[in-house]
Amino acid sequence: MDQSNPSPHERPVPEHHGLVPLHGDLLARDPRHVYEALRRRWGAMAPVEIGPGVGAWLVLGYQEVLELVWNEQAFSSDARRWSAIAEGSLPGDSPLSAVLGWRPALDRLDDEAHGRQRQVVTDTLNGIDLRRLRGAVRQQADALLDGWDMNGTADLVTQYARPLVWYAFRVLIGLPGPGERTLAALLGSITGGAHDAARAEAELMGTMRRLVAEKRETPGPDLTSWLLAHATHLTEDEVAHNLASILRSGGESTIGWIIGTMRLLLGDARLGSAMATGRLTVTDVTDRALWDGSPVPNIAGRWARDDIDFAGCRVRAGDLLIPCLAAAHADLLVHSSHDVGTRAHLAWGTGSHGCPAKEVARSIVETAVDVLLSRLSPVRSVVSDPDLRWQPALWRGTPDELPVTFPPPDPMAATAAPVTTHTVMGVPEKRQEERAADSGPTVQRWGWWNSMNGW
Repeated sequence: MDQSNPSPHERPVPEHHGLVPLHGDLLARDPRHVYEALRRRWGAMAPVEIGPGVGAWLVLGYQEVLELVWNEQAFSSDARRWSAIAEGSLPGDSPLSAVLGWRPALDRLDDEAHGRQRQVVTDTLNGIDLRRLRGAVRQQADALLDGWDMNGTADLVTQYARPLVWYAFRVLIGLPGPGERTLAALLGSITGGAHDAARAEAELMGTMRRLVAEKRETPGPDLTSWLLAHATHLTEDEVAHNLASILRSGGESTIGWIIGTMRLLLGDARLGSAMATGRLTVTDVTDRALWDGSPVPNIAGRWARDDIDFAGCRVRAGDLLIPCLAAAHADLLVHSSHDVGTRAHLAWGTGSHGCPAKEVARSIVETAVDVLLSRLSPVRSVVSDPDLRWQPALWRGTPDELPVTFPPPDPMAATAAPVTTHTVMGVPEKRQEERAADSGPTVQRWGWWNSMNGW
């Protein structure tokens, strides 16, 4: 072979010119079409540009994605290995850093360091009372529907899924209310790859650090307090970063799952009929939605530890490889073999870095969908699925809108119960070494949060 003109697959990604740019307007519609075009051209793995001058490999095949996330000996989750940083092709304020940058949290660590934090987060999440969580989500969902205009139209993205999910996550981590709009704005900038993503990331981390400091002093019925109380003794900075990771990965994926399920139901009347006759359940349909449209089309990447041949391509040490779940789920080698309801999808990730909060997300999504179907039936889409508006983003699989119409409710009918304060966990006791009577003046709490509500 003429080494002076190697094929694109043989060139190290950062040095290859003419990469497919997965930034800008290319993803300004359902991104599955883009990924399928890449598969037709490149096969199981495509060389792409994820930011100006920043190359990566987009892994499109189902089996290749599995191998990538399982083979931790060859591929690392530690972004400090990223050659784009060492070579200076990634600007310090790049929006990509907000999602892909290194942090002392379980999603960006390997080996023993990862296992240590993974155990703490898993133990803490297992302490959530899912029955109480479903109750809190149901109450808030009813309250949102009660606040809709009585003309029988609404947008399920902006008026339902986003405020509902961020309410649930605010309760889970123990942020005082109201704060859903602030969380939505910060995480929207980060996962949407906005120009101010770095600033939003700094703002989010500042919020998490202040929350951790408050919960250290006064524990509450929330994840933050239990992370601090765990016997492994994570540092306050580790707790803050893990909280931010839970919000970063969990919020948008849960929103996308709700909307993906409703898009599926709105586009296929047979599913609604099957549910009405008891042949399918809400769980069946939500699982089907994970196959048909991954809530997060791409997950945070892996970095090659050494030079390696992978999926027919020559990958060099420090190259970034991004698992494309949306493409993997459309891989004809596996897609035709699954039945409705199968859980062989990759939406949770897999291996040691698989999502530890899937039952929490499932509780939120199934409750949200159940409330919609029970109160708004029959609900119909206003805009055809191909015509929905999308924000160009690698890390978000949700359209900007999902407008629907439904029979106007009877204004005299009783709906939601009066809103009450819900808790989904108990309150941990402080660690013994920290139990000391407060001798200083009383601290006025949450003033910092109140000042952010207009952000």
